[in-house]
Amino acid sequence: MNRRRPTGWLWACVCAASLAAVVAWGSRGLNRGDVDPVGAALGLAGLAVAGWSGWMSWRGLRHQETDAVAMAGRLAQAVLRAETEARTQLLGGDGTPVDVRFDFRPAAARNAAGAAVEGRLSEVATYYRQLRPGRLVITGAPGAGKTVLALELLLALLEERGPEDPVPVRLPLASWDLLSAAHRGTGPSTGAGHAPGAAARMVRAWVCRHLVDTYQGISPTAAAALMDAGLILPVLDGLDEMDASDTPGYGSRARQALDVLNAFQRGRAKANLVLTCRSGQYQALEEWEVWTQDAARVEIGRISPAQARLFIQQRVGSPARWQGVLDTLDRAPSSPLARALSTPWRLTVAVTVYEQRDLTGAHLHSPQDLIRPELAGDRAVRDHLLKLFLQDATTRHRDSRSDTYTPEQVRAWLGVLAAYLNSNAATGRTVAGRALSGTDLVLHDLWPLAGRRRPRLAHLALLAGVFLGGAALGMGGLGITLSAGAALTMTVALSALGLTYVLAWPVPSRLDLGRLRSPQGRRAATFWLADMLVPSVAVWFSGRRTAEGTLSVLDPRVLVRISLTSGLVAGLGAGVLFVLGASEVAAGNLPAAVGVVMGIMLVPVAGSAGGAGMRYIALLLCTRLGPGALPWRLGRFLRWATTAGLLRGAGIAHQFRHRELQDWLADPANRP
Repeated sequence: MNRRRPTGWLWACVCAASLAAVVAWGSRGLNRGDVDPVGAALGLAGLAVAGWSGWMSWRGLRHQETDAVAMAGRLAQAVLRAETEARTQLLGGDGTPVDVRFDFRPAAARNAAGAAVEGRLSEVATYYRQLRPGRLVITGAPGAGKTVLALELLLALLEERGPEDPVPVRLPLASWDLLSAAHRGTGPSTGAGHAPGAAARMVRAWVCRHLVDTYQGISPTAAAALMDAGLILPVLDGLDEMDASDTPGYGSRARQALDVLNAFQRGRAKANLVLTCRSGQYQALEEWEVWTQDAARVEIGRISPAQARLFIQQRVGSPARWQGVLDTLDRAPSSPLARALSTPWRLTVAVTVYEQRDLTGAHLHSPQDLIRPELAGDRAVRDHLLKLFLQDATTRHRDSRSDTYTPEQVRAWLGVLAAYLNSNAATGRTVAGRALSGTDLVLHDLWPLAGRRRPRLAHLALLAGVFLGGAALGMGGLGITLSAGAALTMTVALSALGLTYVLAWPVPSRLDLGRLRSPQGRRAATFWLADMLVPSVAVWFSGRRTAEGTLSVLDPRVLVRISLTSGLVAGLGAGVLFVLGASEVAAGNLPAAVGVVMGIMLVPVAGSAGGAGMRYIALLLCTRLGPGALPWRLGRFLRWATTAGLLRGAGIAHQFRHRELQDWLADPANRP
């Protein structure tokens, strides 16, 4: 086991001592009667909090895991649990996927060795292990089952994994912010070619951030150790989702990503990876002579009528109810119905819809509807299936908390979110240098849905309200009266700092004491020290879970709750400190000006600490009126929609169950 350096906990102790020194300096006049007992009590309380926080920091860091092999084993268990649930969601609650077939599609040059001519889903792990190097590209038409095939490979590798084998981790390629990397000077060039070292650093930074942000209990140090030891196999999902165009050009994000991945090496060989992409987009890149080098590209074929018949017979309770559909597939293999049911996604939706029953046991719909004359085209079958799918999912997943979710509400709310994602994908718009995702729904990153200015102003109003609430608490609870000048100074200072902060509005990040091991983390820790109490509880609890050997996917709602609570504590504290300091300054106690300074400094601390939570509240406040209204409990609604099979989990994000469902809901014609 590697030896730990003591820099993290030493820095936490230094921060605690610094705060203690500030408190002691501000209270040095206690013996002379310059500071009242209330101020002394507050100083001692601050010292106690600082000492407790420093001890908690050391205790949390003491449990950080540096044994990469042991951490990989724990990560493998967490990924296995999360991706098994994701597979169940994708398959509609049933564990029987279509055993799709795929064919090897060699590139013009630079193919992996050992690629067989064809394969099938049930044997994909064996197919992959024969590749040298282990680089596989999975392509197919929309709905062909690319993600399911990648998941089957991922789970098979986990189930048969040895102690020192890499852990396959699925990452959505749409979340790879190449634009921000370019702004930092580490991004891809506009021309071809990348130094292997630079490419490795880019991939390493992205994968490490994903691990830290997604899995509770992994520190940046542990994530870097896993990558450096070659214990992570990136499973990169959705190259086609990086660009809006169906024919990405040479300047596309997808081409830039392949440029980096082609230079991504481990030692002297290309680094192993798995990649998924729609066939059309991948072929468009190949026309520019760009493809994944030293890889085997396979393409999933369409489901034949015979395969569709077998799948239906295996999944339904009574094949006799489906006889009309089965006869049509046999008699007319080129019919609109056969074409509409030629993908695993459509087949799964059809079986899910037509096998639903009411409380009496009667089936809600008849499969014979699929052979009606009015459903003579692919689009008509799609619209029919998705409308029933949405309606039945809402009806089937009712409980005491979601009885108010009507099919109309679900369609309207999901439609707003789908339209927002499609707009991001189509326009490629950015915020603060970050490309907005066209697939991921992350609670605290959804604020641009309400516009660029309105959420910022709402955030400022919330921050001002919390600060003034703390000031009122200090004045009312301690019987303090401020002069008009002091009140005006407080208002001006709050407005100036608040507006400055709102204009910047940095990206929120979750607290993790493991980041104290880096210079950036230590600087951030200093800024957060005044607001350490509430977050320390959560981080210490996370450290205990890490020590006990359990990793888990972070619930995005927990991030929002911790952030909001932290912001409230810091904001109220800022108001109280300002009032106490201002009252002492007005009484002639100049050393008490530290309270004024600390109160003002805590305003941006409150805004940063509560950034994720306050942005979430600002989003809801700005979207309650008009056609873009969203439910107050948006996090709960997204969780419910995932349980209902309309969304799927992807780390800390939610995604639509399938891109076809997202596109269908984004169309205003399909909304109530």
